[in-house]
Amino acid sequence: MAIKKRDPKKPADNEYDIAEKIERFASAADGAVISKVSDPSASRDYKAIRVPFNQYDYEQLEIGAKLSGRSKLNFIRYAMLKMAKEVQEEQI
Repeated sequence: MAIKKRDPKKPADNEYDIAEKIERFASAADGAVISKVSDPSASRDYKAIRVPFNQYDYEQLEIGAKLSGRSKLNFIRYAMLKMAKEVQEEQI
């Protein structure tokens, strides 16, 4: 019995993908930075960090999360986004 060799299929490039690839290549050659607008509701699988806490920090996190009705992780995200917005507004 012969083994059938399969070749991997290449994804079909549509015109938008090709134009985007050309633009990225040209911008990189010019040294330009392409910025994408991030989606705030995108899935949270982009990056992860480990944040060590001492006992006092962690207790304050628990209290703040409980009083705000948020999870500890959501409380951290909320505080980070709020602080980032305040700092950006100060720069303007």
